[in-house]
Amino acid sequence: MAVTISIGSGKGGTGKTMLLCNLALLLAKKGKKVCLVDLDIGGADAHLLFGLFEPKYSLTDFLTRRVESIADALHTFYSFNGLQLLPGTGSTLQTANMTYQEKQRLLKSISTLDADVVLIDVGAGTSYNSLDFFMCTDVQICVAMPEPTSIMDFYTFLQLATIRKVLDSFLSHSEVSLLLKKQNFSSLTDVFELAENTQEGAREKAQQALYGFNPLLVINRNISNGKVNKTKLKELVAKYLGIDIPLLGEIPEDQAVSEALRAYIPVCELSPDAPSSIALQNIADKIEKVIELFQNYSSQPDPIEKA
Repeated sequence: MAVTISIGSGKGGTGKTMLLCNLALLLAKKGKKVCLVDLDIGGADAHLLFGLFEPKYSLTDFLTRRVESIADALHTFYSFNGLQLLPGTGSTLQTANMTYQEKQRLLKSISTLDADVVLIDVGAGTSYNSLDFFMCTDVQICVAMPEPTSIMDFYTFLQLATIRKVLDSFLSHSEVSLLLKKQNFSSLTDVFELAENTQEGAREKAQQALYGFNPLLVINRNISNGKVNKTKLKELVAKYLGIDIPLLGEIPEDQAVSEALRAYIPVCELSPDAPSSIALQNIADKIEKVIELFQNYSSQPDPIEKA
């Protein structure tokens, strides 16, 4: 079974797709069978970073059943180590307003992809689609830039993602769920308190929903005079969201990235010795270890079945 990794951000322009495409290619170069799924509704452009301008099929073709199997909509880049891509789609009514059933069919189909790792490009912002796609994977990566507005957007994105995950831990028509969905919250503490006041034991259930949720952070376009106070950021997230955010890596400001974007080639392929490419390689090395941990864990026999 594939290890799934989503990449999201609180705002557009953080370099989320650039990170995703380079990470996908670097993992493919390491011998992994990689599939990249572009679920950036309304802003899908991952295919462009590989020089694919007019995909034969896209996400829309799967949603409208022009192709029945999601595998039929994949494009294989034989010149990029066999990397596969499900191209995204523009902001159409079909994709922007997916029904619950359509979303579940999509997520179920993604789980059947024949791959070692599936990388999912999640749309920037805090729409339900973005939050749901971000939270449905084994591993989550957040991308932010070292500036106050980007960090604030990142925090808001993470805050709403955690609240969304907590809400999903309750039955959609339960008393707790119906009440929580009508409220605005400034922190998870407020969510926990209202849940417990509504139903005894709801606080523990809500807290358990976040067990193991430790999204990884990547700082992109890092510059010497714009470093994020990572200690303060981690303290803020731990205090108000109750989760840890390990730093996965920092990608420096690098002209080579812009040159690669204009050439429609991932920077790690065009300029492998560039500072950004070296940083991306370090990130890929860490992600490879995470993937191996998940694969080793999933290969362990179920203790109940073993007994």
